[in-house]
Amino acid sequence: MTIQILFYVVFIAQIFLLSAYFPGRLIQRMRFIQREYPASSHPKLYPKSSNYFQKSISAYRFINTLLFILGLVIVYYIYEGSLVGEKGINPMLPWAYFMIQMMPSLLLEIFGFKMTKLMKQEDIRTHKSANLAPRHLFDYISPWLFSAVILAYLTMVAFAFYTEDFKFEFGSKAFIVSMILLVGYVFFFSLITWLIRGKKTDPYQSQKDRTKTASLVITTLCYTMIACAFFLGFSIAVATYQLKSMMPVAMSLFLQFLVVISTGFMLQNNRLEDIDFDVYKADSTAK
Repeated sequence: MTIQILFYVVFIAQIFLLSAYFPGRLIQRMRFIQREYPASSHPKLYPKSSNYFQKSISAYRFINTLLFILGLVIVYYIYEGSLVGEKGINPMLPWAYFMIQMMPSLLLEIFGFKMTKLMKQEDIRTHKSANLAPRHLFDYISPWLFSAVILAYLTMVAFAFYTEDFKFEFGSKAFIVSMILLVGYVFFFSLITWLIRGKKTDPYQSQKDRTKTASLVITTLCYTMIACAFFLGFSIAVATYQLKSMMPVAMSLFLQFLVVISTGFMLQNNRLEDIDFDVYKADSTAK
C-alpha cells in the first residue's frame, strides 16, 4: 500500500468520524434528552422553547453534512492532483480541514454557554444551597495520571535535545518545540484551574454531577497533553530521520485520536442515565 493510498483511507476515516459518527451520536443524545425530559416536566432545562432547540439540532446536523461533503470534495481534488504538490500532500491539510470540522462543536459549546446564562437569569430562587466542592487537583484525577502528563513533557524535551546532541541553544528547534509545548501545558492547566475553582455555570446542576463532569473534562485534558507531547516528539523524529512522507497520515491519525480521547471519552463515561435531571423539574431545588 502506497503512502497516498494509506492517506486516502485515514483521511476518509477522519471525514466520517468527525463529521458523521460523533455528530450523529451527539444528535441522538440531544434528542434523547428532549424525548425523555421534555419541557412539560423539566421546564428549567429549557430557557428557550423546545422548537428553538429542535431547530438548533437541525442546524448542527446540516452544517456537519456540508462539512462531510467538503471532505469528499477534498479527497476528489487530492485524487485529481490539484492538492498534491511536488513534495506530496501537505501535512497541514488534515489540520486545516480538522479546524473547519471543529466549528460545529465550537458553536455547540457557545450555544451551551448561552443557555446556561439564560438559566441563571431565570433562576429566581432566593435561597440557594451551598456545597463544599472539591478544590484540589487530585480530587479530580489520580496522581498517576498527573505524573504521566509531566513525564510525557520531560520525555519529549529529552528526546528533542537528544536529536541535537544535547546542545542547549536558544532558537534551536528543540528549544522552540519545548517552549511551544510548555505554553500549551500552561494553557491546559489554566483551564483545569478554572474548572476546579470557577463558579458553577449551570445553576441547577447537582454538585455530584458537576464534580463528575469536571473530573471527566480534566482527565481528557490530561490525555490531550500527553498525546500532544508524543506527537511533537514524533514530528521531531520525522524531521530528523527523513520520514516526512508519513506526516500527512500521522497528522490525520493524531487529530482523530484527539477527538476519540475527548468527545468519545465524554460520551462513553458521562451517560445520560447517570445524570440527575430531577433538578430541572418545576418543583425541584438545587442540590
